[in-house]
Amino acid sequence: MFRSLLVPLDLTPASDRVVGRVAHLPVAEGAQITLLHVIPRSLPPRAQRRAAADARKALAAKATSLARTLPKGIEVEPIAAVGDPAGEIAKRAGTLGVELIVMGRGGRRALRDTFLGSTAERVIRRGQLPVLVVRLPPRGRYRRPALALDLDQAAGRVVELLIRVLPRPSPSVAVIHAYDIPYRGMIYPSLSEDDAEEYEEEYRERALREVQKLLATSLSKAKVASIDAPSWKLHVRDGSPRIVIEKAVRKGGADIL
Repeated sequence: MFRSLLVPLDLTPASDRVVGRVAHLPVAEGAQITLLHVIPRSLPPRAQRRAAADARKALAAKATSLARTLPKGIEVEPIAAVGDPAGEIAKRAGTLGVELIVMGRGGRRALRDTFLGSTAERVIRRGQLPVLVVRLPPRGRYRRPALALDLDQAAGRVVELLIRVLPRPSPSVAVIHAYDIPYRGMIYPSLSEDDAEEYEEEYRERALREVQKLLATSLSKAKVASIDAPSWKLHVRDGSPRIVIEKAVRKGGADIL
């Protein structure tokens, strides 16, 4: 269970869905949850002071509301700061030693965001901590998780984080992996249709074995007991990851990716 969370809020109505999701996460007794709002440094000093007062008031109300939904012994601290949002979030996360950042992704973007991405995307790209991006209002704990994996060094950490986020007993997980078949579409006169099918099946079986090995190794390294391990539903398909992942998520009605 998580012992330290950082929850950046922009204090728009969409913030409520982020706070609502935190209430459904597995948080340990005695955990520290920090609600953070970052006031733009570009505001004039007088406006900054007024904005800070408004932010502290709004954060205090959200902290009180969230604390009511959590088990006793969990501390919720509101903080209003001034600075660059992505930089301040990263700095606070490091100072507080948090295990997870939970934040929203705004729908409307300024011109600057068109080129640099949303604040959530900039925080993710810094790559220092896992970030849970909340887009929709929560309806309860996660029940239809999807796990998109590449066969890289980060994959094991992704599996471990998913196990921590899911409720117990763990629901079945759709595991999605997209692979590429080299030289697809190239025609050689001496190769029959059966040869091409055999070649494609060989790549599919190889990808399937590698995904199964990765899942088993990740659970072992994370010391996940068999009773706590989820069941896997494998979706191993050839094609573009963007297309394969989106299709599997829509088909399964996933509530977290």
